Amino acid sequence: MKQNYKISLCALLLVGATGMMTAGAQGSGKPTLAVFVVGMDNTLGDALATQIGSELNRNSRYTVLSGAADPVKAKLTELRTQGARNIDRNALAAWGLDNGISAICLVADDIKGNDHMFYAHLIDAKNSKVSGRGSYIRTGVTTTDLPRVSLALSRQLDWPGRRRSAPTPARSYPAELDIEMVFVEGGTFTMGCVPARDGACNSAELPAHSVTLSSFYIGKYEVTQAQWRAVMGSNHSYSQTDDQLPMEMVAYDDAAGTNGFLVQLNALTGKNYRLPTEAEWEYVARGGKHQSPYTYSGSNNIEEVVWYLGNSGSRTHPVGQKNPNALGIYDMQGNVWEWCSDWYGAYSSAAQTNPTGPGTGTYRALRGVSYSNPVNEIRLAGRNPYGAPTGDRRTFRGLRVVLPAQ
Repeated sequence: MKQNYKISLCALLLVGATGMMTAGAQGSGKPTLAVFVVGMDNTLGDALATQIGSELNRNSRYTVLSGAADPVKAKLTELRTQGARNIDRNALAAWGLDNGISAICLVADDIKGNDHMFYAHLIDAKNSKVSGRGSYIRTGVTTTDLPRVSLALSRQLDWPGRRRSAPTPARSYPAELDIEMVFVEGGTFTMGCVPARDGACNSAELPAHSVTLSSFYIGKYEVTQAQWRAVMGSNHSYSQTDDQLPMEMVAYDDAAGTNGFLVQLNALTGKNYRLPTEAEWEYVARGGKHQSPYTYSGSNNIEEVVWYLGNSGSRTHPVGQKNPNALGIYDMQGNVWEWCSDWYGAYSSAAQTNPTGPGTGTYRALRGVSYSNPVNEIRLAGRNPYGAPTGDRRTFRGLRVVLPAQ
């Protein structure tokens, strides 16, 4: 059985001004962690700490310092005075090093209008590097909303025994490129449209056919702008820029061309990342070996799992804000269309298992729909009906990566 090797802590470590101590006392030998919440009403921040305190007590590999204790209390007051947008992470890491603190989790609630935009970063005090991230947007936050906020953030954490992630070996590349991967056990499923399962079919989704896949790993999230910049050296996103937004304006050649993202990512990491086949993508979207009966990837309620025209505000959103599907994978539908390795065309009855994509053609396949699609276009069997020229960049096209199982 594959095991979980990577734990991203930052999504849970959201302690407010009152804070909480973990079960391990000072001097337990575990590294110390200071947690700061800024930009949010202090009372709500303290209430949020109560919501997640039990999770910290069970699962933290740190000794979490109380937010009410010096020097953390004094620093928290200073950071809240500075404001969420003005904090110098390098200076914060230096403060931690001076005070014997191993790591810092900084949670910023950047409020825009009625939207609360939570961004959490886990910072290594020794080198100022960010090793974990969490993010969530919610319109209006009161005490009664905090359980949902806490749950949405906590679901971005890989738990031992619940989520399976690819091993993360020692690295000599940017921390952003420790891409979180989820193990997908191979199996057989019916790909394409089945009326009893999917409703009315269109020609691009036919014929339905049986596909058998070997096990593989797939990205827990769509590739982010931070990851793209770490590989490519720049970010050419058009509509908006933020580290945790999915990378968009990605042509197929940008992703998988001779000098594209995947080639350079593999050169940096020594791994063998590639795009998913359409069969792999649909298998994952439907829940893997134990196919889920849901209308959408992870739910029958579109609002729980999809950013689409009806709720997106005509823009992308940070990855991982909606609920995951049955495999613990986020944004399989909505946010951005995702490139697959297959050439776009009519399905044959043969299994589509070739990682380089079967056949030849003019267009490559896209799956998953985007923030700009209306609800009637959001289908697990759905494919981009127009394909896309391989050099054509659009604001609603991005990617997710796959690794072979070891």
